[in-house]
Amino acid sequence: MNPSGEKALPNAGKRAKDTFFIKTFGCQMNVADSERMASLLSAKGMRPAKDVSEAGLILINGCTVREKAVHKAVSTLGKYHHDGKEAGLDKPTIGIGGCVGQLEKNALFKRAPYVDFVFGTDTIDSLPEIVHRVENGEKHVVFADFDRTQNYSTETKVFAVKATAFVNIMKGCDKFCTYCIVPFTRGREKSRTIDEVLADLARLVATGVREVTLLGQNVNSFGKGNPNAKARLPRELTNQIGKVGPRDGDENFPQLLRAIDSDPRLANLKRIRFTSSHPLDFSDELIECYLPYGVEGAPLNGVKALAPHLHLPVQSGSNRVLAKMGRHHKIESYVDQMDRLRKLNPDVGLSTDLIVGFPGETEEDFQETIKLLDRVQYDSIFAFAYSPRPGTRAAKLVDDVPSDVKNDRLNRLLQHQLRISEIRNKTWIGREVEVLVEGEAKRQVMVDKGLAKGRVWTARTGANHVVNFGDESGRNLTGRFLRVKITDATSLSMRADVIHDHLAAESEAEGFRYTSGLASEVVG
Repeated sequence: MNPSGEKALPNAGKRAKDTFFIKTFGCQMNVADSERMASLLSAKGMRPAKDVSEAGLILINGCTVREKAVHKAVSTLGKYHHDGKEAGLDKPTIGIGGCVGQLEKNALFKRAPYVDFVFGTDTIDSLPEIVHRVENGEKHVVFADFDRTQNYSTETKVFAVKATAFVNIMKGCDKFCTYCIVPFTRGREKSRTIDEVLADLARLVATGVREVTLLGQNVNSFGKGNPNAKARLPRELTNQIGKVGPRDGDENFPQLLRAIDSDPRLANLKRIRFTSSHPLDFSDELIECYLPYGVEGAPLNGVKALAPHLHLPVQSGSNRVLAKMGRHHKIESYVDQMDRLRKLNPDVGLSTDLIVGFPGETEEDFQETIKLLDRVQYDSIFAFAYSPRPGTRAAKLVDDVPSDVKNDRLNRLLQHQLRISEIRNKTWIGREVEVLVEGEAKRQVMVDKGLAKGRVWTARTGANHVVNFGDESGRNLTGRFLRVKITDATSLSMRADVIHDHLAAESEAEGFRYTSGLASEVVG
């Protein structure tokens, strides 16, 4: 299950039946789901394989947001299968799940006949049972039904103790943007209760977690009913996905943030992040949570632990394209939200998702997106060329923007943002910031260029900027909070010098060890 362990090794011998390897593609929710899978399998006596060639059980947790992601998941499994045969290894038990399993179900057996079972996003907790059934001779097992109950209760499961954790607070989405496959793979919106989330976080913080990312397809809808959602949907969608669950609406996302901030059990929680959001539900109450903590005369304090970063997908800068996407918001209101947020807290880092080449998008529409970048001044963006997804309403539209035009627009958009990112990053030079160390840098380029001594580490600021720095102490710094001074910046990262570290005493000797080894990859 080592991220680099993807080659079948010659003469590796028989596979150990009690070992597993999980490869994850896609979003943070998929990463959290893979942690859950690993935890469930470990509880049944299984252990992670050091290499995919040693694993008796191979799992792919796949993404469906674009066709490229689906192809990548299936082709990766094909490579594992082929390499194992070439090396003369026993056939492992193979499963594919997550959003790919939820969407494709039995069709995956045609694309990959060597797959033994398929599981969905709501059946992860059945994974040990599924594996048991396959090992007892069942063929082509499919567990991919949605959980039709209207309550959502769970407990976060992590595979290895570390300083960060992903915590699901809700699942599903009721927005049904015309291009989006997510409601078909994650179902309708369901929220946990605030009390349950607080208890979950308290347990994690007691193990040493210091930063949490609250997860949901649209966390801004947390705890909120949407009685008009069913009326907006075509009947076939309502029949396929299910009805909106009855929620009383007496809890919301800003209330959850403030409850976390005031819970004495969570005093050692230093950072709260969240993803993802929708502009329709991004409220003034949530904006107020970003107020820098301790501002005199403010009617409400900001949420002390809330990281000064917001990822708010906009998808296009053109109102005409947004209407075709079924986004139900205007660029003017979106920009107003960003202006008010930056006025309240100028240090907030902003990022977004953008799609180019949506059906009917003209060069004029694309230029509106370029103007949006200039207007908002994002710190970073995630941009993709449009890919039709079967079953969505946009799939019925003529995909009339040629591939070369899509790619050209995508490249121009990314280059434009790189220039903006470099300008914004350089404004941090000379400032002191707190960072959380994520691990040793994969490439020691700074050492090679004489820009650092010892080992180079990668960290992240509260505003979500990547920071690299050198350290000669020989300590394991993973999971430490450090105070650093920014000395240089490019469009993609910053360089810094360490001032001092102040991680809690319980981790002073070693730092946190990231031992899960879950292989993950974001596929565009």
